[in-house]
Amino acid sequence: MTTEVRTIDASETDDWIHALHMPFLGHADEESYRRWRLHVEPERTWVAVEGDRFVGTSCVFSRDLTLPGLAGEPAPTVPFSAVSGVGVHTTHHRRGLLRQMMGQMLSDGIARGEAIAALIASEATIYGRFGFGWATSSADVALARRTNRLREPVPELDLELCDAREAAKKVPALFDRLRRARPGQVNRNDAYWEDAWEDPRAIRGGLSKHFYVLCDDGYIAYRAKNSWNSDEVNVLRVEDLFGASTEVEAALWQYLLGVDLVDTITAARPLDEPVRWRLEDPRGLSVTGVRDMLWIRVLDVPAALTARRYRHKDTLVLEVDPAPTWTDGDGRPGGDPAAGRWVLEAGPEGSSCRRARSGEAPELRLGVAELGAVLMGGQDLTSRAQAGRSVELVSGALERADTLFGSRPAPFSSTGF
Repeated sequence: MTTEVRTIDASETDDWIHALHMPFLGHADEESYRRWRLHVEPERTWVAVEGDRFVGTSCVFSRDLTLPGLAGEPAPTVPFSAVSGVGVHTTHHRRGLLRQMMGQMLSDGIARGEAIAALIASEATIYGRFGFGWATSSADVALARRTNRLREPVPELDLELCDAREAAKKVPALFDRLRRARPGQVNRNDAYWEDAWEDPRAIRGGLSKHFYVLCDDGYIAYRAKNSWNSDEVNVLRVEDLFGASTEVEAALWQYLLGVDLVDTITAARPLDEPVRWRLEDPRGLSVTGVRDMLWIRVLDVPAALTARRYRHKDTLVLEVDPAPTWTDGDGRPGGDPAAGRWVLEAGPEGSSCRRARSGEAPELRLGVAELGAVLMGGQDLTSRAQAGRSVELVSGALERADTLFGSRPAPFSSTGF
Protein backbone atom coordinates (compact mmCIF):
# COMPACT_ATOMS: atom_id res chain seq x y z
CA MET A 1 0.00 0.00 0.00
CA THR A 2 1.38 3.44 -0.92
CA THR A 3 1.96 6.15 1.65
CA GLU A 4 1.25 9.82 0.90
CA VAL A 5 2.85 12.78 2.68
CA ARG A 6 0.66 15.89 2.68
CA THR A 7 -0.60 18.76 4.81
CA ILE A 8 -3.72 18.20 6.88
CA ASP A 9 -7.14 19.75 6.62
CA ALA A 10 -8.28 21.63 9.74
CA SER A 11 -10.92 18.95 10.32
CA GLU A 12 -8.11 16.37 10.70
CA THR A 13 -6.38 18.16 13.57
CA ASP A 14 -7.54 15.78 16.31
CA ASP A 15 -6.63 12.71 14.25
CA TRP A 16 -3.16 14.22 13.75
CA ILE A 17 -2.79 14.88 17.49
CA HIS A 18 -3.80 11.29 18.21
CA ALA A 19 -1.19 9.96 15.78
CA LEU A 20 1.47 12.36 17.08
CA HIS A 21 1.57 10.81 20.55
CA MET A 22 2.22 7.22 19.42
CA PRO A 23 5.96 7.50 18.51
CA PHE A 24 6.57 9.34 21.81
CA LEU A 25 5.17 6.41 23.82
CA GLY A 26 2.10 8.31 24.92
CA HIS A 27 -1.63 8.61 24.36
CA ALA A 28 -3.55 11.80 23.69
CA ASP A 29 -6.00 12.86 26.39
CA GLU A 30 -8.38 15.80 26.56
CA GLU A 31 -5.68 18.05 27.98
CA SER A 32 -3.19 17.25 25.22
CA TYR A 33 -5.88 17.77 22.56
CA ARG A 34 -6.69 21.17 24.06
CA ARG A 35 -3.05 22.24 24.21
CA TRP A 36 -2.06 21.10 20.70
CA ARG A 37 -5.16 22.67 19.13
CA LEU A 38 -3.88 26.05 20.34
CA HIS A 39 -0.65 25.70 18.39
CA VAL A 40 -1.36 23.69 15.24
CA GLU A 41 -1.29 25.62 11.95
CA PRO A 42 -3.01 23.20 9.52
CA GLU A 43 -1.32 24.68 6.45
CA ARG A 44 2.06 23.95 8.10
CA THR A 45 1.16 20.52 9.53
CA TRP A 46 2.10 17.34 7.65
CA VAL A 47 0.98 13.76 7.89
CA ALA A 48 2.05 10.49 6.31
CA VAL A 49 -1.11 8.64 5.33
CA GLU A 50 -1.47 4.98 4.42
CA GLY A 51 -5.03 4.14 3.48
CA ASP A 52 -7.09 5.74 6.25
CA ARG A 53 -4.29 5.63 8.86
CA PHE A 54 -1.95 8.40 9.92
CA VAL A 55 1.47 6.77 10.33
CA GLY A 56 3.74 9.82 10.58
CA THR A 57 3.43 13.42 11.74
CA SER A 58 5.34 16.70 11.63
CA CYS A 59 4.57 20.40 11.83
CA VAL A 60 6.05 23.88 11.73
CA PHE A 61 5.16 26.79 13.98
CA SER A 62 5.62 30.32 12.63
CA ARG A 63 7.92 31.93 15.21
CA ASP A 64 10.85 34.35 15.34
CA LEU A 65 14.30 34.08 16.85
CA THR A 66 16.71 36.53 18.47
CA LEU A 67 20.11 36.60 16.75
CA PRO A 68 23.49 37.92 17.97
CA GLY A 69 23.54 41.71 18.18
CA LEU A 70 25.89 44.44 19.31
CA ALA A 71 26.16 45.87 22.82
CA GLY A 72 23.86 48.83 23.35
CA GLU A 73 21.64 48.03 20.37
CA PRO A 74 18.40 46.03 20.12
CA ALA A 75 19.27 42.53 18.90
CA PRO A 76 17.91 41.53 15.49
CA THR A 77 15.16 38.94 15.18
CA VAL A 78 14.16 36.81 12.19
CA PRO A 79 11.15 34.64 11.33
CA PHE A 80 12.03 30.95 11.26
CA SER A 81 10.51 27.52 10.74
CA ALA A 82 10.04 26.05 14.21
CA VAL A 83 9.94 22.32 13.43
CA SER A 84 8.01 20.17 15.91
CA GLY A 85 5.82 17.10 16.30
CA VAL A 86 8.09 14.92 14.16
CA GLY A 87 7.47 11.19 14.48
CA VAL A 88 7.02 8.07 12.39
CA HIS A 89 5.18 5.05 13.74
CA THR A 90 7.46 2.10 14.44
CA THR A 91 5.51 0.03 11.91
CA HIS A 92 6.67 2.39 9.15
CA HIS A 93 10.32 3.03 9.92
CA ARG A 94 12.94 3.04 7.14
CA ARG A 95 10.54 3.91 4.36
CA GLY A 96 11.81 7.45 3.82
CA LEU A 97 8.79 9.11 5.47
CA LEU A 98 10.85 11.33 7.74
CA ARG A 99 12.94 12.43 4.75
CA GLN A 100 9.80 13.27 2.76
CA MET A 101 8.21 15.22 5.61
CA MET A 102 11.44 17.10 6.33
CA GLY A 103 11.83 17.97 2.64
CA GLN A 104 8.33 19.42 2.52
CA MET A 105 8.74 21.38 5.76
CA LEU A 106 12.06 22.93 4.73
CA SER A 107 10.82 23.70 1.22
CA ASP A 108 7.79 25.40 2.77
CA GLY A 109 10.09 27.55 4.90
CA ILE A 110 12.14 28.54 1.84
CA ALA A 111 8.96 29.46 -0.04
CA ARG A 112 7.91 31.69 2.87
CA GLY A 113 11.27 33.47 2.90
CA GLU A 114 12.42 32.03 6.23
CA ALA A 115 16.22 32.02 6.37
CA ILE A 116 16.53 29.25 8.95
CA ALA A 117 14.70 26.31 10.46
CA ALA A 118 15.23 25.08 14.01
CA LEU A 119 14.09 22.24 16.23
CA ILE A 120 14.57 20.72 19.66
CA ALA A 121 15.87 17.21 19.04
CA SER A 122 14.30 14.24 20.80
CA GLU A 123 17.37 12.21 19.80
CA ALA A 124 20.68 13.81 18.89
CA THR A 125 21.55 11.23 16.23
CA ILE A 126 18.63 11.99 13.92
CA TYR A 127 18.82 15.52 12.59
CA GLY A 128 22.44 16.20 11.69
CA ARG A 129 21.96 14.37 8.40
CA PHE A 130 19.25 16.88 7.48
CA GLY A 131 21.64 19.78 8.09
CA PHE A 132 20.63 20.75 11.63
CA GLY A 133 23.51 21.69 13.96
CA TRP A 134 23.55 21.97 17.76
CA ALA A 135 23.51 25.75 18.22
CA THR A 136 22.40 26.61 21.78
CA SER A 137 22.99 24.96 25.14
CA SER A 138 21.76 25.28 28.69
CA ALA A 139 23.28 24.34 32.03
CA ASP A 140 21.19 22.59 34.67
CA VAL A 141 22.20 24.20 37.94
CA ALA A 142 21.41 23.61 41.60
CA LEU A 143 21.92 26.05 44.46
CA ALA A 144 21.66 25.05 48.13
CA ARG A 145 19.58 27.97 49.40
CA ARG A 146 20.20 27.72 53.13
CA THR A 147 24.01 27.81 52.88
CA ASN A 148 24.55 30.38 50.13
CA ARG A 149 24.46 34.14 49.98
CA LEU A 150 25.64 36.91 47.67
CA ARG A 151 28.93 38.66 48.43
CA GLU A 152 27.82 42.22 47.65
CA PRO A 153 24.60 44.21 48.05
CA VAL A 154 22.24 44.30 45.09
CA PRO A 155 19.67 46.91 44.02
CA GLU A 156 16.42 47.04 45.96
CA LEU A 157 13.57 46.25 43.59
CA ASP A 158 9.89 46.98 44.02
CA LEU A 159 8.77 43.35 43.67
CA GLU A 160 5.26 41.97 43.37
CA LEU A 161 4.47 38.30 44.13
CA CYS A 162 1.43 37.17 42.16
CA ASP A 163 -0.34 34.33 40.38
CA ALA A 164 -0.99 33.79 36.68
CA ARG A 165 -4.08 36.01 36.59
CA GLU A 166 -2.07 39.09 37.61
CA ALA A 167 1.08 38.06 35.72
CA ALA A 168 -0.86 37.87 32.45
CA LYS A 169 -1.21 41.67 32.47
CA LYS A 170 2.55 42.33 32.44
CA VAL A 171 4.72 39.27 31.75
CA PRO A 172 4.21 38.84 27.96
CA ALA A 173 5.42 42.38 27.21
CA LEU A 174 8.27 42.03 29.73
CA PHE A 175 9.42 38.78 28.17
CA ASP A 176 9.28 40.14 24.63
CA ARG A 177 11.43 43.12 25.62
CA LEU A 178 13.93 41.22 27.72
CA ARG A 179 14.40 38.16 25.48
CA ARG A 180 16.01 40.43 22.87
CA ALA A 181 19.09 40.82 25.07
CA ARG A 182 20.29 37.28 24.38
CA PRO A 183 20.60 35.34 21.10
CA GLY A 184 18.71 32.08 20.90
CA GLN A 185 15.49 33.29 22.50
CA VAL A 186 12.29 32.33 20.68
CA ASN A 187 9.22 34.56 20.80
CA ARG A 188 6.10 33.45 22.65
CA ASN A 189 2.85 33.91 20.79
CA ASP A 190 -0.71 34.16 22.14
CA ALA A 191 -1.14 30.37 22.02
CA TYR A 192 1.96 29.91 24.17
CA TRP A 193 0.74 32.37 26.81
CA GLU A 194 -2.78 30.94 26.86
CA ASP A 195 -1.24 27.56 27.63
CA ALA A 196 1.04 29.09 30.27
CA TRP A 197 -1.79 30.78 32.15
CA GLU A 198 -3.81 27.56 32.13
CA ASP A 199 -0.70 25.78 33.52
CA PRO A 200 -2.10 22.23 33.25
CA ARG A 201 -0.90 19.54 35.62
CA ALA A 202 0.65 17.59 32.74
CA ILE A 203 3.41 20.20 32.24
CA ARG A 204 4.25 20.81 35.91
CA GLY A 205 6.50 17.80 36.47
CA GLY A 206 4.93 17.07 39.86
CA LEU A 207 5.51 20.64 41.07
CA SER A 208 3.13 23.47 41.95
CA LYS A 209 1.53 25.94 39.61
CA HIS A 210 3.69 28.93 38.73
CA PHE A 211 4.45 31.73 41.12
CA TYR A 212 5.45 35.03 39.49
CA VAL A 213 7.63 37.79 40.92
CA LEU A 214 7.53 41.02 38.90
CA CYS A 215 9.18 44.41 38.76
CA ASP A 216 9.44 47.04 36.03
CA ASP A 217 12.67 45.60 34.61
CA GLY A 218 12.44 41.89 35.22
CA TYR A 219 10.53 38.90 36.45
CA ILE A 220 10.81 35.33 37.74
CA ALA A 221 8.47 32.41 37.12
CA TYR A 222 9.01 29.45 39.42
CA ARG A 223 7.40 26.31 40.79
CA ALA A 224 7.87 24.56 44.13
CA LYS A 225 7.83 21.04 45.51
CA ASN A 226 6.66 20.75 49.08
CA SER A 227 8.08 17.63 50.73
CA TRP A 228 7.29 18.38 54.36
CA ASN A 229 5.86 14.92 54.93
CA SER A 230 8.92 13.05 53.68
CA ASP A 231 12.69 13.10 53.93
CA GLU A 232 13.02 14.72 50.48
CA VAL A 233 14.24 18.29 50.14
CA ASN A 234 11.92 21.16 49.31
CA VAL A 235 12.74 22.32 45.77
CA LEU A 236 12.15 25.64 44.04
CA ARG A 237 12.36 25.25 40.27
CA VAL A 238 13.07 28.44 38.29
CA GLU A 239 11.39 28.41 34.89
CA ASP A 240 12.14 32.01 33.84
CA LEU A 241 14.51 34.61 35.27
CA PHE A 242 14.91 37.74 33.15
CA GLY A 243 16.29 41.16 34.00
CA ALA A 244 17.09 44.25 31.99
CA SER A 245 20.62 44.21 33.43
CA THR A 246 22.92 41.84 35.31
CA GLU A 247 22.25 43.90 38.44
CA VAL A 248 18.50 43.36 38.15
CA GLU A 249 19.05 39.63 37.62
CA ALA A 250 21.32 39.54 40.69
CA ALA A 251 18.55 41.14 42.75
CA LEU A 252 16.11 38.51 41.47
CA TRP A 253 18.53 35.77 42.58
CA GLN A 254 18.68 37.52 45.97
CA TYR A 255 14.91 37.21 46.18
CA LEU A 256 15.12 33.46 45.48
CA LEU A 257 17.72 32.98 48.20
CA GLY A 258 15.26 34.58 50.61
CA VAL A 259 12.30 32.26 49.92
CA ASP A 260 11.59 30.43 53.17
CA LEU A 261 11.15 26.66 53.44
CA VAL A 262 13.23 25.99 50.31
CA ASP A 263 16.28 23.72 50.48
CA THR A 264 17.41 23.65 46.82
CA ILE A 265 16.93 26.06 43.91
CA THR A 266 17.20 24.45 40.46
CA ALA A 267 17.15 26.07 37.03
CA ALA A 268 18.23 25.72 33.40
CA ARG A 269 20.49 28.72 32.77
CA PRO A 270 22.86 30.11 30.13
CA LEU A 271 26.38 28.68 30.11
CA ASP A 272 27.72 32.12 31.07
CA GLU A 273 25.31 32.61 34.02
CA PRO A 274 27.21 35.12 36.24
CA VAL A 275 25.53 34.44 39.59
CA ARG A 276 28.27 31.96 40.53
CA TRP A 277 30.77 34.83 40.80
CA ARG A 278 28.41 36.77 43.07
CA LEU A 279 28.25 33.96 45.64
CA GLU A 280 30.45 34.02 48.73
CA ASP A 281 31.25 30.41 47.86
CA PRO A 282 31.41 29.95 44.07
CA ARG A 283 31.18 26.18 44.57
CA GLY A 284 27.70 26.74 45.94
CA LEU A 285 26.31 26.64 42.39
CA SER A 286 26.52 23.09 41.05
CA VAL A 287 26.21 22.28 37.37
CA THR A 288 24.32 18.99 37.22
CA GLY A 289 24.22 18.73 33.43
CA VAL A 290 24.65 20.53 30.10
CA ARG A 291 21.99 20.02 27.45
CA ASP A 292 21.46 20.92 23.83
CA MET A 293 18.44 23.07 23.03
CA LEU A 294 18.09 24.64 19.55
CA TRP A 295 19.40 22.80 16.50
CA ILE A 296 19.57 25.19 13.54
CA ARG A 297 19.37 24.49 9.82
CA VAL A 298 20.32 27.30 7.42
CA LEU A 299 17.95 27.59 4.44
CA ASP A 300 19.15 30.87 2.92
CA VAL A 301 22.85 31.50 3.56
CA PRO A 302 23.04 35.22 2.62
CA ALA A 303 19.86 36.06 4.53
CA ALA A 304 20.91 34.09 7.63
CA LEU A 305 24.48 35.36 7.81
CA THR A 306 23.57 38.99 7.22
CA ALA A 307 20.63 39.04 9.64
CA ARG A 308 22.91 38.76 12.69
CA ARG A 309 25.53 41.30 13.79
CA TYR A 310 29.31 40.90 14.13
CA ARG A 311 31.62 42.50 16.70
CA HIS A 312 34.74 42.11 14.54
CA LYS A 313 35.56 42.90 10.93
CA ASP A 314 36.73 40.22 8.50
CA THR A 315 36.07 38.54 5.17
CA LEU A 316 35.73 34.76 4.96
CA VAL A 317 35.23 32.45 2.00
CA LEU A 318 33.30 29.37 3.11
CA GLU A 319 32.79 26.10 1.23
CA VAL A 320 29.55 24.63 2.57
CA ASP A 321 28.87 20.95 1.85
CA PRO A 322 25.24 19.83 1.39
CA ALA A 323 23.37 17.85 4.01
CA PRO A 324 23.59 14.09 3.32
CA THR A 325 19.83 13.56 3.04
CA TRP A 326 18.54 16.80 1.56
CA THR A 327 15.46 16.40 -0.62
CA ASP A 328 13.16 19.12 -1.86
CA GLY A 329 9.41 19.24 -1.41
CA ASP A 330 8.93 16.80 -4.28
CA GLY A 331 11.36 14.29 -2.79
CA ARG A 332 14.16 15.01 -5.28
CA PRO A 333 17.72 14.65 -3.89
CA GLY A 334 20.44 17.23 -4.45
CA GLY A 335 20.20 20.98 -4.74
CA ASP A 336 20.68 21.83 -1.05
CA PRO A 337 20.16 25.64 -1.08
CA ALA A 338 22.84 26.19 1.58
CA ALA A 339 25.55 24.32 -0.32
CA GLY A 340 28.23 26.09 -2.30
CA ARG A 341 31.00 28.64 -1.90
CA TRP A 342 30.07 31.84 -0.08
CA VAL A 343 31.88 35.10 0.59
CA LEU A 344 30.97 36.72 3.92
CA GLU A 345 32.12 40.29 4.50
CA ALA A 346 31.18 41.30 8.04
CA GLY A 347 31.83 43.89 10.69
CA PRO A 348 30.10 46.09 13.28
CA GLU A 349 28.84 48.43 10.56
CA GLY A 350 27.02 45.64 8.71
CA SER A 351 27.60 42.63 6.50
CA SER A 352 27.09 41.16 3.07
CA CYS A 353 27.13 37.61 1.74
CA ARG A 354 27.18 36.35 -1.84
CA ARG A 355 28.16 33.38 -3.93
CA ALA A 356 31.89 33.28 -4.65
CA ARG A 357 33.16 34.25 -8.04
CA SER A 358 35.64 32.33 -10.12
CA GLY A 359 39.06 32.47 -8.51
CA GLU A 360 37.83 33.17 -4.96
CA ALA A 361 39.27 30.14 -3.21
CA PRO A 362 37.65 28.79 0.00
CA GLU A 363 39.39 29.28 3.33
CA LEU A 364 37.20 26.89 5.35
CA ARG A 365 35.16 23.84 4.45
CA LEU A 366 32.24 22.81 6.61
CA GLY A 367 28.91 21.06 6.45
CA VAL A 368 25.62 22.92 6.52
CA ALA A 369 25.01 21.54 10.04
CA GLU A 370 28.24 23.18 11.23
CA LEU A 371 27.15 26.46 9.66
CA GLY A 372 23.89 26.28 11.62
CA ALA A 373 25.78 25.44 14.80
CA VAL A 374 27.99 28.55 14.67
CA LEU A 375 25.30 30.98 13.52
CA MET A 376 24.27 31.90 17.08
CA GLY A 377 27.83 32.43 18.28
CA GLY A 378 27.87 29.77 20.99
CA GLN A 379 29.79 27.03 19.19
CA ASP A 380 33.22 27.02 17.56
CA LEU A 381 34.69 25.58 14.39
CA THR A 382 38.13 24.77 15.84
CA SER A 383 36.84 21.89 17.98
CA ARG A 384 34.82 20.66 15.02
CA ALA A 385 37.96 20.67 12.87
CA GLN A 386 39.68 18.62 15.56
CA ALA A 387 36.79 16.17 15.32
CA GLY A 388 36.94 16.05 11.51
CA ARG A 389 33.75 18.05 11.01
CA SER A 390 35.32 21.11 9.39
CA VAL A 391 38.53 21.68 7.46
CA GLU A 392 40.89 24.65 7.52
CA LEU A 393 42.06 25.29 3.96
CA VAL A 394 44.03 28.48 4.69
CA SER A 395 46.19 28.76 7.79
CA GLY A 396 44.58 30.90 10.49
CA ALA A 397 41.08 30.74 9.00
CA LEU A 398 39.65 28.72 11.92
CA GLU A 399 40.78 31.25 14.51
CA ARG A 400 39.44 34.10 12.40
CA ALA A 401 36.10 32.35 11.93
CA ASP A 402 35.72 31.67 15.66
CA THR A 403 36.48 35.31 16.40
CA LEU A 404 34.04 36.54 13.76
CA PHE A 405 31.12 34.28 14.68
CA GLY A 406 31.63 34.45 18.46
CA SER A 407 28.97 36.26 20.47
CA ARG A 408 28.50 37.67 23.94
CA PRO A 409 26.32 36.95 25.81
CA ALA A 410 26.21 33.24 25.08
CA PRO A 411 23.10 32.07 23.23
CA PHE A 412 20.36 30.55 25.36
CA SER A 413 16.89 29.24 24.55
CA SER A 414 14.27 29.09 27.29
CA THR A 415 11.17 28.52 25.16
CA GLY A 416 10.18 25.14 23.83
CA PHE A 417 7.96 24.50 20.83
